[in-house]
Amino acid sequence: MNDRDEEIGDDDLVPLAKACRIFLHDHLTKSSLRTESRKGTLEIIRIANKDFVTRNGIRRMIEKCTVRNAAQAPPPVTAKEALRLKLDQRKKTERQQPVRQ
Repeated sequence: MNDRDEEIGDDDLVPLAKACRIFLHDHLTKSSLRTESRKGTLEIIRIANKDFVTRNGIRRMIEKCTVRNAAQAPPPVTAKEALRLKLDQRKKTERQQPVRQ
């Protein structure tokens, strides 16, 4: 990183390749950023068929992509468990409905 890289403001437009280099230390590629844009986690600005991002945009992407720890996330449910829960709910609902004659 050089002095010019530090002069980039939070909302200054930065080409994808440069953003990968200075904000993400080449851990991601331009293609990765485009994928995140398609997923809706990164705003890309396209001018004259050139793609740009901002420092703030990268920050928001990182925040959206942050994996929460296991205590915050619900436990994973298998398809079998999900079906069992649905069937149990349906049985419970059927028991509560009055029988028509």
